[in-house]
Amino acid sequence: MRTAVPREAVDIYNNALALSTRGDYSKALSEYSKAIELYPRFIEAYNNIGEIYSRIGDREHAISTYMRALSIERNHKILLNIGVEYYNRHDYQQALKYFRESLASEPGFLEGNFYLGMTLFNLKELRLAEGAFARVVSIDRRHLKANYMLSYIYYEWKEYAKTIECLDRIRDIADDRQFVNKYYGFCHFHMGNFDKAIEYLTVALESNPRYARFRNYLRELTYENKLKEIGDLDGRVREMEAKLLRSTPSIRELSHLSMLYIFKGEYKKAENLLLSARP
Repeated sequence: MRTAVPREAVDIYNNALALSTRGDYSKALSEYSKAIELYPRFIEAYNNIGEIYSRIGDREHAISTYMRALSIERNHKILLNIGVEYYNRHDYQQALKYFRESLASEPGFLEGNFYLGMTLFNLKELRLAEGAFARVVSIDRRHLKANYMLSYIYYEWKEYAKTIECLDRIRDIADDRQFVNKYYGFCHFHMGNFDKAIEYLTVALESNPRYARFRNYLRELTYENKLKEIGDLDGRVREMEAKLLRSTPSIRELSHLSMLYIFKGEYKKAENLLLSARP
């Protein structure tokens, strides 16, 4: 059973915390060490020392400090921090071990579930990653990064309605509006909602100044107008494909051909063209 931390050690710890917040890491490390001298089982001080080492890029000292804390107590937050160090090294198998142990003691630990999801995603275990991100969203419905990742996963699985549900949760707080509108647009492509697809893709394209000139062009691309303009759809596609092979295409030509693909139902080709038009 853990004994109470002496008052003097707590005061030194709080001073170290203030120093660290101000960016005075050298003095903070010294103060945390003093707190540990007074109370050798002060795992919070060890944890904060590890975080400072991590912040300054000294991962070896960060891990060794966290390990000292773990020898005192298998604390779920410290287990997470060690896992993050291995995750940042791209050592996903080691990271996975610590994230899973962290969650074994605290299943509802939001950060633990998120990093577990990211690790499984990098290991291409998408089904397991989806479960971890779903748990994050069950705790924090509008968790930005978890909803981004779920959007990507559901889109890859062609579960477009679920992708849109994720986007709906974060559309007003998203820090990457181009991502959100692009995926809205592509989902509506695949669901056959061409007008909405053009609407969202227009917004996505307009977020980049290079694409602003295509606003009116995209808005005019209704099915009826396009049929009147091109007549022989298959012939027009073959003609444009041949032209693009002969020379570097303009953004207008890429956009034009992508819409022809959409009307033919070849959505993947359209999507790849639009993605290739990004700067």
